[in-house]
Amino acid sequence: MWTFVTQLAVTLVLLGFFLVSCQNVLHIVRSSLRFVLKRVHQELDKELGEGEGPGDDEETISTRVVRRRLFLKGSELQNIPGEQVTEEQFTDAQGNIVTKKDLTSTPNP
Repeated sequence: MWTFVTQLAVTLVLLGFFLVSCQNVLHIVRSSLRFVLKRVHQELDKELGEGEGPGDDEETISTRVVRRRLFLKGSELQNIPGEQVTEEQFTDAQGNIVTKKDLTSTPNP
């Protein structure tokens, strides 16, 4: 009889340790998944140009600048057409001053 009670008590203790271990594993998996999703979200925000700026109730204005670098030899430089930039400034409905730049290529003479 005492053997059965002792085995039952040991079994219940081991079962408790097993349940606690399962909870720890689930907590680690949940935390890891949350970290990965947060990191992916941050990378997407950075790639799309969205920063941690004002809250949802404020409007954000962003500008994306694209730069290209071109390496040419001396003889290739003669065949590049010129470029002309025109700027237009206006005020939008919210009262912000907006500058619109238009880049057009001019043909070679």
